[in-house]
Amino acid sequence: MKTNTNNIIIAGTVLTEPKTYETYGEKFYAFDMAVERKSGTVDRIPVNIPKIILNSVKVGDKLCLDGQIRTYNRRVEGARKLVITFFAQGEYQYKEDINQVELRGFICKLPQYRVTPRNREICDVLIAVNRECGCSDYIPCIVWGRTARLVGELPVGTEICIEGRLQSREYDKTTQDGTERRTAYEVSINRISEPDEE
Repeated sequence: MKTNTNNIIIAGTVLTEPKTYETYGEKFYAFDMAVERKSGTVDRIPVNIPKIILNSVKVGDKLCLDGQIRTYNRRVEGARKLVITFFAQGEYQYKEDINQVELRGFICKLPQYRVTPRNREICDVLIAVNRECGCSDYIPCIVWGRTARLVGELPVGTEICIEGRLQSREYDKTTQDGTERRTAYEVSINRISEPDEE
């Protein structure tokens, strides 16, 4: 179901054993999909899909799904953690791996511009995308190159339209119990514009 603010299409391979759960009387599947980039890197995307759309699913299935990026806060060890997932709303015939995101939202936190040790410009930006129900999804995004510098100067509240992909990135987190391997999710932006430029 396409909206004018939050659209994503993912095609890839079911990676984990699907789990079932129920919310407000509706049954869902939850699993991870592996989506290969043209570079060969594989993104691991968490998927939630109503059973009414997908009758059955197993590890190794090739799927093409569209829907929205959804976020919510969960308490983990006394701290709030932003959980990011792909909420699938439709199924199509699989042809090849795809990972395309279109978002229209508002910058809701001061962008964080920096230069990496390898001299690459990068900017982290958090975008609030409104849903029809009145709530919002808070989606972390990352942009590279000279565009990163431009985004880094945009004020909170600026409305922008972006195109990119939902990517996964592993990192090591140091805790009291040692080092843990964790996964972060973000939209890697490859095109950005203001709404009136569309």
